[in-house]
Amino acid sequence: MIVGTMKVLRIVKSHWLFSLIILLLIVIKVLSIIDLGYDYTINSDDLSYINSGITLYEEGKITMHGVTSAQIMPGLPIIIAMFCFLFGIGATLILALKIFYAILFIVTVIIFYKIALLFSNKYIASIVSLFFIAPDYIWMNNLILTETPFILFMLLLIYYSLLFLRNHRNKDFYLMLLYFIIAIYIRPNIIVFPIALLICLLIQKYNIKELVRKLILGISIVIISLIPWIYRNYKTFDMFIPLTYGSGNPLLLGTYQGSGYPLDEELNYEILNDSMSKEMQYYLSENHPRDKYKVYYSLEYDKLKAEYRISEWWKANKVSFIKSYLIFKPKIMLYSSFYWEEVFNIDIKVNLAFRIIDLVLFLISSILILIYRTNLLEYAFLMIFYILQIILYCVAFAYERYAITLFPIRFIIIAIGLYIGYSKIKTLLKKTQRINLAENQ
Repeated sequence: MIVGTMKVLRIVKSHWLFSLIILLLIVIKVLSIIDLGYDYTINSDDLSYINSGITLYEEGKITMHGVTSAQIMPGLPIIIAMFCFLFGIGATLILALKIFYAILFIVTVIIFYKIALLFSNKYIASIVSLFFIAPDYIWMNNLILTETPFILFMLLLIYYSLLFLRNHRNKDFYLMLLYFIIAIYIRPNIIVFPIALLICLLIQKYNIKELVRKLILGISIVIISLIPWIYRNYKTFDMFIPLTYGSGNPLLLGTYQGSGYPLDEELNYEILNDSMSKEMQYYLSENHPRDKYKVYYSLEYDKLKAEYRISEWWKANKVSFIKSYLIFKPKIMLYSSFYWEEVFNIDIKVNLAFRIIDLVLFLISSILILIYRTNLLEYAFLMIFYILQIILYCVAFAYERYAITLFPIRFIIIAIGLYIGYSKIKTLLKKTQRINLAENQ
């Protein structure tokens, strides 16, 4: 006990600045729960996830918006169901979840700090971690959504991936695989991650035979881990759904983003009837009650509608289509704020200032990394992963709630760039000092 306490005190003393930041974050998190209220909700997906977890606990079913569903991955409902088992389904459940999310948030910042230390010193890593004090992160963490746990497991995945790129240790490979699987069970968009890692291993000229072996092993483990979910979906819906269904809805919403998109009154949606299967027509009929199949086929209809709208938009106005998908949507993903309501009465303009600062520093850091050719492999890995995620969202629906999960990738690059800048300035000052001393002699 005494030895453990002394070890903790040594760590705190060694990382005193970051320890102060963590203490500050704990105070801010406690005050934010008091400010917003422990039962605060935006009455949107956050409430739907809570209800899904409660239903899972009471009935053993994964639901979304009141019906059995595969529209979401089961990770968050399982977590909430576990809390239902421990704390019941009353007010204590919500408070316990808010405290748990606050802990996840603090752990997330600690993991980010560990990643930053791979490339920079304690002071720069600490300063960059202050980006998590931005109002949008504090506010978002008070919502029971997938974003908070997803960011944590994404950063753990990135941490062990960077270690694996450096050392090629099996321990890092298996931990990376573990956090990848957990992240998939929370949000399926992480599925593009292996592409970034594979590209960087090929750039690194990793042993091909070993790469193929690890690739086969990794794919096998991921598939085995998903079998219970795939089996559940097949048994429930009588169809193969490896992750989730419902991609048609964000695809459709994305056709209303930007400018110059076709208005509904300009289109003839009745021509889609010929593309509808008999099952879709049956379940979408007005007389059919709202059940799991009606919801499933309504989302499939959204996909048909989205494809039709995209086709007509391209025919009518190619320029606005290109601008919307290549400029407007990426802009949302690069510079937006998931901050719908104020915490501590902080205006959204303050939060947007954080976004401007981090975006500018991200661009400057990228330039420094490329000029001085430092940590290029790690930079390539982070950028490929970041760009793939942005493309994934921009093809469908660009949304500030999705963007906020990706900003920590930029923060890591900022830590790399700031340390390069600091090192070069330090070297220059020492060189200038030596020259001055030589001249004085």
